[in-house]
Amino acid sequence: MVTDGTLSRSRIWQLRIGFAIFVLALWYVVAITTGDLFLAEPHVIAQRLWQSFLDGEFLQYAQPTAYIIAVGAALGVGLGVPVGLLIGRVRWLYWLTEAPINIFYTTPLVALIPFILVILGFNNTSKILIVFLFTVLPVIINTASGVRTVDPDLLELTRSFCAPEWTVWRDVLIPGALPAIMTGLRIGLIHALVGAVLADFYAGASGFGYLIILYSNRFDIAGALGPVLVLAATGTLIATLLKGAQRRLSPWQGAS
Repeated sequence: MVTDGTLSRSRIWQLRIGFAIFVLALWYVVAITTGDLFLAEPHVIAQRLWQSFLDGEFLQYAQPTAYIIAVGAALGVGLGVPVGLLIGRVRWLYWLTEAPINIFYTTPLVALIPFILVILGFNNTSKILIVFLFTVLPVIINTASGVRTVDPDLLELTRSFCAPEWTVWRDVLIPGALPAIMTGLRIGLIHALVGAVLADFYAGASGFGYLIILYSNRFDIAGALGPVLVLAATGTLIATLLKGAQRRLSPWQGAS
């Protein structure tokens, strides 16, 4: 049902389920047509993934990746949010850091991975740094943007009442910037997954990225696609949870 130009939640879920069925059917058609050399059928991937879990191979390679994602993303969020809030609030600091941050953000971070590995070595420290860099920049940029786009009339109103700075942060800046902060978290955490896999690709010997390469070298397409689908499902879950958190924390603005 369409109400005021918007779809009802039940209708949205119907469309999502219908699209998922369409993609699944198309997947089967392509897999059957091209053969297992290019794309495995979904049920074959599920069976291969389940067997890998039972053998302990899945957890063996998942744990190192989960560790570097947890540490690197936590550091990225823990530093990115306060730095973004500060940059967004202090005008001269924003103008000072805008160009360097944008230059660094537009630089393909994958090009820096070999240099990081040469300097720090092929270890978890370098992998955590890679995940941190993939996470922190989107968080800083979106958080700063959220603070700077808070309604200036509200800020002027707080100044007219001589409200202390902490009150301005608590009642105006943080609530107003929250949707942008949550968007930054979604982008940053999904980028963290990408950074972790790329770190595994380059550093090797452990992690989901190495497992994907291992299966690919054996021409085990079903085995290689299993970790890819797990990462995709993890990213989808993160985005869904953060959208739900945003709706609860700022129901007046909704989740973008």
